[in-house]
Amino acid sequence: MDWHAHLAARLAELAARGGRSRFLEPGESVALAQKAAREAGVDVAFWGGYPGAERTVAAFYWAEPPQEFSIARLRAQWNGKYASLGHRDLLGALLGLGIEREMLGDILLCEDGARVFVLEEIAPYLLVNWDGAGRAKLHVCREEGDFSPPEPEGEYLRETVNSLRLDAILAAGYGLSREQAQRLVRQGLVKLNHVECARTDARVEAGDLISARGYGRLRVEEELGKTRKDRLAVRLFRYGR
Repeated sequence: MDWHAHLAARLAELAARGGRSRFLEPGESVALAQKAAREAGVDVAFWGGYPGAERTVAAFYWAEPPQEFSIARLRAQWNGKYASLGHRDLLGALLGLGIEREMLGDILLCEDGARVFVLEEIAPYLLVNWDGAGRAKLHVCREEGDFSPPEPEGEYLRETVNSLRLDAILAAGYGLSREQAQRLVRQGLVKLNHVECARTDARVEAGDLISARGYGRLRVEEELGKTRKDRLAVRLFRYGR
């Protein structure tokens, strides 16, 4: 059984008994959870520890939505004078402890270290045993209360396009020709909201996230209306590469 079929079967079983998943990848895995909920006749809620989280836990329910997802938020700090750590360093250290990826949510780099979202069941183990990443010593503690994620690095763009087609937005956001954008889509290098999209004419809208391999990520912020030349003005956010 491949991972897709295995995950679908697992989510169907959880939906049938009103259970809760581990962390899901955005895109196809979330779509599988939504499909499992529809087929079981239940509702499903997603939460990753803060608004806008990419990796989320799916909780299936019949009546009232769940108030608790059993997600812990850990703060990892290190001496920035002696080490510069990135997402890959922190994730690698966690996987090196034998932690499965599905037990881990988002890892966010902040000015004062990093915030790591994990399933509550592994939090006590990490608080005792996760003390380093690469050559850096870590101080790890639990955080409670609300959390606002740091603003992502990048730049806002105001562009004009003929239509809200995927290839048009790609070309405008990355400074490509329409033909280059279409080639990226046809080569399977473009994802729309975390799912590979093979349609150059797929319609996009405000809030959509586009990623192109080798070019980074692009978010459609809002449609600004028509210009004097009858083109569409759009506001985009291009994430730092």
